[in-house]
Amino acid sequence: MEKMRVKANGTVLEVNQYPRNGETIVFLHFSGGNLAQWNGIVPYFMDKHHIVTLDLRGHGKSEKAESGYTIDNMALDVLHVMDQLEINKAHIVGSSLGGEIAASLAAHFPERIESIVVEGAIQNYFGNNGVCDIKEEEIPNKKIELRERRAKRVNPVYESIAKRLEAEKQNYESGSILWNQRIEEFETYNSSETENGECTSICPKWVIDKYVEDFWDTKFEKYFEKIVCPVLMLPSEEEWESEKTKASTESFQKLLKSSKVVVIPGGSHAYVAFQCPEEFSKVIQAFYIEMNHI
Repeated sequence: MEKMRVKANGTVLEVNQYPRNGETIVFLHFSGGNLAQWNGIVPYFMDKHHIVTLDLRGHGKSEKAESGYTIDNMALDVLHVMDQLEINKAHIVGSSLGGEIAASLAAHFPERIESIVVEGAIQNYFGNNGVCDIKEEEIPNKKIELRERRAKRVNPVYESIAKRLEAEKQNYESGSILWNQRIEEFETYNSSETENGECTSICPKWVIDKYVEDFWDTKFEKYFEKIVCPVLMLPSEEEWESEKTKASTESFQKLLKSSKVVVIPGGSHAYVAFQCPEEFSKVIQAFYIEMNHI
C-alpha cells in the first residue's frame, strides 16, 4: 500500500493506493470520518481490484481548507484524485456523506463512474423525501434553530488519546454499536493532539458545519434522475424499518435506470463496514458479479 499526499481541486488530500490488481474502487467515508473506516473492508477486495481510500477535504490527515465543503465540490476533489492517479473509470463505494458524493460523481461525470454503492439511506433534509418535511416558508426559521443548536456543540478535548478512546467507546456502546478493533483503529486515526498536548477529534467542527449548510439545500432527486450507472443502496436495518426512510429510498430508486436495495441485518447507519465487514463485502462483490450480467 502506498501512502501519498495528492493536490486535488486546490487542496491537499491524504490518499492510500493499493496494487492495481483490477478495476478501481474508490472508498469514501462518512461525515466526520476518515479513510480508516475501510481497514476491515480492503482485504476483501485488494486481490482482484485496485483500491483507493482517501480522507475527504477537512477530514483525517487531509488539508483543512477554509472553504469548498459542498457535496459537488468534494466530488470534484475525488475526480481530481482519479486524474492524478491516472484512473479513467472507477466504482465508488460511499458511506453517508461518501454516498452523497458518489451520487454527485455519477450524475455529473457518468463517463468516469462504473457503479456506485451508497451505504446508509440518502434523504433530503427539507421537503419531499426529507427528514424534515415542513412548509417552504418555515425553512429559514428552522435553519436558524438548527444553527443555534449546532453552535452549542463542541469537539470534546481529553487529556490523552487513551482518555478519548475510552470516552468514544462509551459513546458507541450507548448507541448500541459494539466497540471492536476496527472502530478503535478508526478512532485512533481520528485523534489529534492539541497545542498543549491534549487530544481531540482530527476533524474540526466547523468543517461539518459548512457541509451541513450545503446538505440542507440539496435535493437528491436532481442527482438520481441523471444517473445511468448501476446503483446499490444499502440502508441500515433501522432505516428500512422507518416507513418515511423506506418511502424516500423507493422514490429515489424509481428515478434510476438500474438499482438494487439490500439490507444487511444488524447494521447501523454508516457503521456497517465496522459491524459486518464480511457481509458488507460479499453484498458488494455479488453486486459487481450481477452487473456483469446486466
